[in-house]
Amino acid sequence: MGKHESLASQALARIGKDWSKSSLTREKLLSNTREFARHIASSYGLERIDHLKPGHIQSYVNSLHERGLSPSTMADKMTAVRVIASAIGKQNIVERHNAGYGIQRDRINPQTVNHERLVEVRQAIAARADQGDKIARMVSAADGLRVAFGLRAKESLMSSKVEVRNGKQYLTIEGAKGGRPRELEARTDAQVKALQAVAETARDVGSGTGRIIPPDMSLKQAYDAQRNLWRECGGTRVAGANMHGERHGYARERDAEGAEKSAIMSELGHGEDRSPSAYLGK
Repeated sequence: MGKHESLASQALARIGKDWSKSSLTREKLLSNTREFARHIASSYGLERIDHLKPGHIQSYVNSLHERGLSPSTMADKMTAVRVIASAIGKQNIVERHNAGYGIQRDRINPQTVNHERLVEVRQAIAARADQGDKIARMVSAADGLRVAFGLRAKESLMSSKVEVRNGKQYLTIEGAKGGRPRELEARTDAQVKALQAVAETARDVGSGTGRIIPPDMSLKQAYDAQRNLWRECGGTRVAGANMHGERHGYARERDAEGAEKSAIMSELGHGEDRSPSAYLGK
């Protein structure tokens, strides 16, 4: 085994096989982990991943800039670097925010949301669900979570664990970027109903995990099926009715309720370096 592959193998071993429950996220981060380790081995001849230093990381960041990668792509790759640093117990060798490396995603225009078109998309999917279509049942339940909690498309498929504490329900959000789960309280009737729909759908599709994904489908298959059905029913960004736009709608509703912008971003699963302007405008 060459030194490049040896360092990559060490990094992967330190991360472990079960660091993320999402196969979609896992494959991307594992690929970026290999790329990072190979760069360090090639540039510095580093033989042990435990000896990683800030200078190694800056060198990798410089290479990303030199390749002309988009800020979002570089941000994905830096997630892998942080996972590695955490795995070897050296979180502090990586800047906390990507802006410290000159990686800044400038998103100041919230997506336009066409609520009438969204209603049409939901009605089309509901009609299929009423005919016993399991995929439509899954997508309808996932949509309920996105609307009520502002979840990402993948999170809405994976999140089903509910804990009751002091008479209140809390949903654990799984499938987040970087594999970091978060917990949201069901504050409204709509949120409680969304959780009920998830439990009913999981039972009706025969899920043994509590999730709304049919047992004969992988997460990737479910993710692709959800995207395809949503588009087929007219849910596109051009029409102002894509799934991610629902997060923007949720953020604006919370803003109108008077919620702190920092609280809104936390509920959406974003870190402190992400500007609320992406969802709420200037």
